[in-house]
Order: sequence, then structure tokens, then C-alpha cells
Amino acid sequence: MHQEFHPARRVALLSIAGALAACGGGGSGDNGAPPQTVGQVINSSLRSSANGNTYPIQVYLPQSYATGTASLPVIYATEGDAPFGSSSPYFNGSYGTRFDAFKDVMQRRGTQAILVGIGGTAWRTTDFLVPGASRYLDFIVKELAVSIERQYRADPKRRVLSGLSHGGYFVLAALVLEAQAGVAPSFSHYLSTEISVGEHTSVAGVLAFEKLIDGKPLLTTLVIAGARNGNHRLIGMPLYNQMAAQNLPGLVLLKAEYDASHVGADVPAFEDAVKRFFP
Repeated sequence: MHQEFHPARRVALLSIAGALAACGGGGSGDNGAPPQTVGQVINSSLRSSANGNTYPIQVYLPQSYATGTASLPVIYATEGDAPFGSSSPYFNGSYGTRFDAFKDVMQRRGTQAILVGIGGTAWRTTDFLVPGASRYLDFIVKELAVSIERQYRADPKRRVLSGLSHGGYFVLAALVLEAQAGVAPSFSHYLSTEISVGEHTSVAGVLAFEKLIDGKPLLTTLVIAGARNGNHRLIGMPLYNQMAAQNLPGLVLLKAEYDASHVGADVPAFEDAVKRFFP
């Protein structure tokens, strides 16, 4: 199943201070008032036995978590410590991180989900690209998710993986690596924004990598999102078109495009995704 993912709104080209243009890093905020601070943020770290790195971890629990009993979906955001520079009132004139930006969206919308920001942006060129992506994926699925689901009321059947640029490529790599291994997808939703070419030297390399899973069952949802004048048109749309033409039983394939910068597409893509999947 494939379809257009209709964004709730298009965003204008935004000014990003210190944007990591071709590499990921932060995005821009909304132009509304700063969101009310609700819920709880818990800071910790976790050493990975898969690759030996120690990752800063931030967990956001919505306000209702303290008094509720229901298990909540969990959104795993790579590059949670990546700086998002913005002079927008959305950040109250300060510098935030990718985790902060996503948390603010969830607070403003009242999204009933847990957000996990995974730090370690310094290792992005190792963790997000093959072969390091395999070990990083093992860390997230076999160590971090296990820890989160042991400590919190986290629903293991509703997991989201989000990444931007190289992180967006990692989202695709996670799907491909598990399908190649004959393992069911570890996430119910994959959000790839402004996907890069990863370790490949061309779009053709990305397409050949994805082509390896043609015919594999994928009982999950993949959103390929990005900027109209960014990587989305160059990489994301060719990828979407190829996957839409393939035999991938069970896959719900969606696309979304924004009038934004490479980095600026990240927050609106995230907001539209949570609006659709966790209203």
C-alpha cells in the first residue's frame, strides 16, 4: 500500500543557525508561542555492548503518564543531542536540540507517547552507515528498547524510529538489514527525513541497496519525507517510486514534501507523523 502523506501544512523556508546542511543535525521550530512545559524528562546514559559506545539518553514522559495505566507508543529519535539553532519564539530565542524540538511538538499537541532521544551525534558517520549501522541497530533494538520497555509502560508493538539525513538513511538501513536477515521489522513506523546516500556514492547505490529486499514481507509503515529543494527530490522520491513499484507485502509506504530547508523539514515531518499516527 502506498499513498501520498498529506502534510497538515506547508512550511516556509526557515533560517537555521549553525545548520549541518549535508549531514543532519538540527531543524527549525514552529512560529507559535513557546509550548507549556508539561511532563517529565529523565536524563541517563547507556553503554552499548554492541559497539562499546556510551550514549546519552533522554526520555520524555507526557504529563498523563504519572496518573495513567496504559502502555504508550515509543518514539526513538536518533541524534537527540544534535543542536537545532533557531531565533524563533518556538525556542524562546534559545538553542535547543532535536530532542527538545520533538518534545515541544509533543507537548503542544498533547501527544500520548514516550519520546527517547538517543545522543551520540559525534558517531553519526559510523553508526548510521553500513557496516556500523548493524551494530547501532542492535544497540537500539536489543539493548535500549529492552531497557525502556523494562522501566516504563512502553508498548513494544508501537515503536517509531526517526532519523534526519544520514539518520534518515539509517532508518532505511534498519529496515533493509532486518529484512535481509529474515527478521520482522522491529518498529511499527519508520520516519526517514531528507535521506542521504549513506555510504554509497550515488542515488543508484541507495536504490541497489534497497532493491535487495524486493519480495520480502514488511509489516510496517515507512514515511519518506523531505524538502522540495533538498534531498527528497534527489534521493527520497526515487526511493519512494522504486519501493512503490516493488513487491513488499504488508508495507504501508507514505511520502511527504515541504517547502523547507534540508534541516528545516525535520520538525514539520515529525509533527505530521505524530498527528497521523498518534492523534
